[in-house]
Amino acid sequence: MRFSKRPRVDTQALEDASGVVLHARDLNAQGRQGMIFGPLDMDLAPRQLGVIHGPAGAGKSALLLALCGRFRRTRGTLIIDGIDAIAEPYRAIQRTSVARIADYVVPEDRLTLNESVAERCHLDAVNLKTAESRVRQIEEIVGFRIDRSCEFEQLEAIERAVASVALAMLKETKVVVIDDADVMVPHNQQRLLFEMFSKLTQLDDSTIIAATVDDDMAPPGSLDVELPAHNRVHVVTDIHGNNDVDSDLLGPTTPVVTQIPLDGQEEDPETEVDTKPQPAYINDPENNPATEIYRPDDSSRR
Repeated sequence: MRFSKRPRVDTQALEDASGVVLHARDLNAQGRQGMIFGPLDMDLAPRQLGVIHGPAGAGKSALLLALCGRFRRTRGTLIIDGIDAIAEPYRAIQRTSVARIADYVVPEDRLTLNESVAERCHLDAVNLKTAESRVRQIEEIVGFRIDRSCEFEQLEAIERAVASVALAMLKETKVVVIDDADVMVPHNQQRLLFEMFSKLTQLDDSTIIAATVDDDMAPPGSLDVELPAHNRVHVVTDIHGNNDVDSDLLGPTTPVVTQIPLDGQEEDPETEVDTKPQPAYINDPENNPATEIYRPDDSSRR
């Protein structure tokens, strides 16, 4: 049996992360054939939203898993609620929760909300009485109540997204991630969706990180992360044997991180990060997020 040696806790990074829920520096992940995402620098404060967007295949799901300490290939610096998630991933996982990741972690459509609460309690080892108290708190925070006798598939898209995050917050958590947050949500409801997410961060002074199709409804004060497209590098050989690379098909640049200004403030151009190019990422089964999730003690995907 082969054991990988964990790096030592980065004490300097712990100091740098003081006052924030999530602190990442040079965060990246690579597969055999190129970069999956990164390098990425970002900080998320308590009650701040993170919005990740980009085209299909840009690495959004993998980055979400990494930001909650669940992607094995993650390298760089990642501090979650004062814990070095690179050196101590299993400790960090206890402070995070996954609401939805692609088709790998998702509430069951045919379960009622009551059944979904019971299932999530079992998976996260949460006492039912504690969960009921949390549900009441969540209902007070968002200002509405969903009929818990309804099956998940009967809910509107915005209700499914909010309920998915609420289920992930039945246990005390500091970082919640949700994939495809705005899929099927009508455009005129997306601002309300993010308002609900912002309210939910009040529960544990947490942060919610949502992957979306686009970011035009991201609320003021949130952190916007734009992931570039991953393209194959095509090499064309002419009849003389000279190689030529189409510059439009080169690998992506690094993610662009932008602090969305609060109402009445001007955007600070220095908050954008867009530096050197990185290798192209080619789809590979080895990079499938489902195969890379940390699951302590053979626990469920959640």
